Amino acid sequence: MAAEGAPEKTLIWAARQEQGRGRLGRTWVSPAGGAYFSMILKPARPLEEIPQLSLVAGLAVAEAIQDLTGLFASIRWPNDLLLNEKKVAGILVEARNGAVIIGIGINVTTAPEALPDTATSLAAALGSDPSLGSDPCKVTAEVCRRFKTWYDAWTESGFAPIREALRPWIGLFGHPVHLTAGNQRLEGTAQDLDEQGRLVVRLDSGVLRAFDVGEVALLR
Repeated sequence: MAAEGAPEKTLIWAARQEQGRGRLGRTWVSPAGGAYFSMILKPARPLEEIPQLSLVAGLAVAEAIQDLTGLFASIRWPNDLLLNEKKVAGILVEARNGAVIIGIGINVTTAPEALPDTATSLAAALGSDPSLGSDPCKVTAEVCRRFKTWYDAWTESGFAPIREALRPWIGLFGHPVHLTAGNQRLEGTAQDLDEQGRLVVRLDSGVLRAFDVGEVALLR
């Protein structure tokens, strides 16, 4: 659709996916009960800033979940959202056919037995009152509403306002992290996000280093 000239902010939504995937080609399990959607964007920002959109989307998802359910979903940089240390949502950003595609998957009412042990859903986290997060369409609409606000702010002002709003949601700050960067396996303590959205880590060697989204996979 992007190649055929679909306008910016076109939304493609699925009740489930047969070939869902995440970062680095990982499979994204997509059974019924989730909100699975992609947005076509044509941002007027430099190409090197495009990876920041993963965090823009993450902020929108975290706020939407809290607004609809009262749950606090922490953002695991750069593209996962967690409830009780289990993955409830994931984000993938790709540039293709002259556009940027943001894919978002959120486990809404997905049955626990249909998910990996490392994942959860909004309904499962809500427990006794799952109705608060039982409508994938409503979740999608709220995420899109929040995303438009932050996307417009990012388009106009860059990453600075996103960075400030993100800080309370990042669950890594002050905690030890294990990373891979190329062929290196590193350990340190997550400190902050820098002005480009990179994760700033104080390595065990004492060196303060910023990691780019494209070169790091968080193992914890």
